[in-house]
Amino acid sequence: MKYEGNLNVENQKLQKDRGSYAGRAFAVLMLALLLAATALGQAAPDTQAPLPPASTAYHIGDAEAKELFRSLDLILQFASEHSGLPIRHEVKKKLATREEVQRYLEKRIHDAGNERFDRAGRSLERLGLLPRGFKLREYMLSLYKEQVEGWYDPKSKTVYLLDWVPPDAQKPVMAHELTHALQDQNYDLDKWLNVAQDTRDESAQSVIDEQREARQSMAEGQAMVVLFDYMLAPSGQSVEDDPAAADVMRSSISDAGADNTYARAPICLREMMLFPYTFGTDFVLRVLARRGRQAAFAGVLEHPPLDTHQVMEPAAYLSGEPQKTIRVLAVEKTLGSGWRREDFSGLGEVDLRVILRQWAGDEAAKLATAWRGGYYAVVTQKGHAERVMPMALVLKLDSAESARKFAAIYEAELPRRYQKVQPGKAAGEWETEEGTVKLVVEGTAIIGLEGFAATDAARLLPQLRSSLHEAVEIHEPAQ
Repeated sequence: MKYEGNLNVENQKLQKDRGSYAGRAFAVLMLALLLAATALGQAAPDTQAPLPPASTAYHIGDAEAKELFRSLDLILQFASEHSGLPIRHEVKKKLATREEVQRYLEKRIHDAGNERFDRAGRSLERLGLLPRGFKLREYMLSLYKEQVEGWYDPKSKTVYLLDWVPPDAQKPVMAHELTHALQDQNYDLDKWLNVAQDTRDESAQSVIDEQREARQSMAEGQAMVVLFDYMLAPSGQSVEDDPAAADVMRSSISDAGADNTYARAPICLREMMLFPYTFGTDFVLRVLARRGRQAAFAGVLEHPPLDTHQVMEPAAYLSGEPQKTIRVLAVEKTLGSGWRREDFSGLGEVDLRVILRQWAGDEAAKLATAWRGGYYAVVTQKGHAERVMPMALVLKLDSAESARKFAAIYEAELPRRYQKVQPGKAAGEWETEEGTVKLVVEGTAIIGLEGFAATDAARLLPQLRSSLHEAVEIHEPAQ
């Protein structure tokens, strides 16, 4: 299961500031996936004993519990030696029953709020990333219950184990979770993952959301590398000694061949769920190979990647390449009084990859490396039916050729996103049951306007074009 601490901070902020965080579907989706206690990354690849089904009467006895807790002290020492992160204090340990875990999971889902799941779900449906009517909240709860294997809670400084799972099956997971404990002891993981307070400046908020996703990937990637070392330890090897073995274990973190709640999820959920484990692990392994263990652990925690572009392309991080994105236009303010923002989300490189893979498959997803900035905004107009909510999608890519390729994919996806699609009055326009779709390729940028009246689109386009020429530099936040 993933580190749970950032969820506590996010839930508190969500309650305080419904206006700024109520939308942002990709950010809300990532928050929901922080809830999704996926064992995909933490289960020891191909070696872990299968977990007993719910009907199994197995229960860890007192003697086994004492031995398991004693072994955790040794695993914590192992994690410290292999991460270079010192042990500052003892980590408390607790066995959780099925009933306790179920109550915990249900409370976490409840605290996230139905409205936020609903808003995120509607926007993701609008983008064609979730089926119409998909029950996001219910799905996440079922996934959470299926995948839970244990977790670290920074608030109580406690690692939780499961009292119905044999100790030997839990030890590799604990190598992962105790790495989170060390990250927390040395860098205050809640604060580190949160980056900064939310803001109503949408350009700044897009940067913060990207940094949060990048840091979550670092937390998981580091924990995965320690887990790999733990699995290799009986042979006297480590990922540095045997990178080929690390590659084999890394390749087992995928969504291929599974047959469970996770495997039946839409592509966008699987992609977002795997991202911290796959790309985060790749990143840490790359830094480890190039600069050594100190740089891959303490160095990354002190100077983390600035966005998902650097996570997915470690060379950009290692070279110190300056990171920039585009300025976000406040669509509802540009349109004038009577308009309200329903949802907004920055689109990072990982988000673009998710969209491309969902729309057009693995080969098309490679175009995500062309990302140079993006966002979308969903708005409503007072007095108009909220069933049809206009949406603006803005992307900047690395070349005009990349922009044309994306535009072709966007156009090809329209018949799958709408029930009725007919050519419009002008090139790059289509009529659908939810209004006009207008697609503009502006050099290296793409602007998609869906559901706007012609007069509103005419008012919006010049401002969107102008904003594309204003770059926003991404800086490491002050600690």
